[in-house]
Amino acid sequence: MSALISTHRFPVQAFGLAVLVEAALVAVVVIFLVTTPSKPALSEPVPITLISEDKPPAEAPPTPKPPEPLKPVARPQPKPITKVVPPKPQIQTPQPPKAAIATAEPLPLSPAPSAMSEPAFVPTTPAPPPAVASGKTDVSLEYAAKVRAAVQAAVAYPPAAAALHFSGRVRVEFHLRDGVPSQSRVVISSAIGMIDRAALQSVQSARYPEPPSDMRGSDKLYQIWVEFTR
Repeated sequence: MSALISTHRFPVQAFGLAVLVEAALVAVVVIFLVTTPSKPALSEPVPITLISEDKPPAEAPPTPKPPEPLKPVARPQPKPITKVVPPKPQIQTPQPPKAAIATAEPLPLSPAPSAMSEPAFVPTTPAPPPAVASGKTDVSLEYAAKVRAAVQAAVAYPPAAAALHFSGRVRVEFHLRDGVPSQSRVVISSAIGMIDRAALQSVQSARYPEPPSDMRGSDKLYQIWVEFTR
């Protein structure tokens, strides 16, 4: 009887022990679940759809017009080339000038000299003396010499040319009417500007003599040398 009670208690104890162990395991699991932070639930991906605006359909390019058929170009007919033959130059042969027929008067026939006759004496006329220059030309030359002397007397030697020992001669031309000079210019230069200017100044400042009576009121042209020497 005691053996039966002991065998009956053993399964009850074993069952109770198993229940305790299971309860302990459940408690451990519950504690673990409570203490462990719960992971946030992953959000499901939201699909994003891109809506593109519908572009208006591109206008179709205008259909090119069919090219017009080329009109046949009429080629110009080549004109016949006519050779122009230049006329031959007519060579005119110069006619020889007609010889002038001089009609000479017949010379008087002289008798044939005889062997004993003496040659006739022909008197010779002396040659005329050379023509003497007119008095008017002499007066013009004499007055031209006076004009030259008046210009030379009016020469003012430039001080700079004198200091540099410059010398030379200038040929000047000028018009003179009743003792008044005009249109003076240098014909042949001395190659020194100050001397050329002094020569022209002497033409303007000279005291010219009174012209002869037959030269008054007339414009005369003179060319003279103006000397600059030291």
